Amino acid sequence: MLMAFVGRMDDELTDLCIRGNGKTCSMVFYGYLYHKKGYKIWSNFKTSFSDKIIGFQEMINTLREMKKRNEEIRVVLLVTEMQDLINSLGSTTEQTLFVDSFANQLRKLDVDCLFDTQIFKNINVRLRRHTENIRIPIKYHLNGQQCNFDRCQKKHYILIYSQQPYKINPLRKIRAYEVGKLYDSKEMIIDKLEIIKEEKPKEEKIKKISEEEIITFSFLGGNLSGD
Repeated sequence: MLMAFVGRMDDELTDLCIRGNGKTCSMVFYGYLYHKKGYKIWSNFKTSFSDKIIGFQEMINTLREMKKRNEEIRVVLLVTEMQDLINSLGSTTEQTLFVDSFANQLRKLDVDCLFDTQIFKNINVRLRRHTENIRIPIKYHLNGQQCNFDRCQKKHYILIYSQQPYKINPLRKIRAYEVGKLYDSKEMIIDKLEIIKEEKPKEEKIKKISEEEIITFSFLGGNLSGD
């Protein structure tokens, strides 16, 4: 299952901010719920409850190795700045190949991946199609006034709405000033994906021998059969 935490759905002007609106905070909250249920948490950023803090590429490689060894996989992935990771793959074709493969593997392994991104429609279209759940957090001051300032130092609570499947009422209300203690909101994230291309074995070039060369070879006492 793929779940996205987004600033907004598209580039249209709204009263929703795309930075500092509580995307990562909300994802951390959901990740912590998984942690309390006994799941192993792998994240590409630091949290106080992560079992592994590794890059997205290493997460994928480790899952593959665990599958080969038939190990039990009870893991949830937390990935921040997903749009930058997918874009790092380069061409749209390579992005699509990666996303299709990754999403299919998640389903086979029964692994959930939570990720955040600023604008949902700016990420690869295949990733959007594979994402079953979309959450939009909205940040408020404790007096109930909506906050759209990304560096606001006041205490906040966050209402988490479900865009997909659509729900009119918020699913959760969380205290951002408490959840914020579980991770470093100012951490600089440096992560990258790469598609490892398998080299095809080089075909040996077989020299074509003309009929004239065969006759000459035989005349000189050569034996093509090796007998």
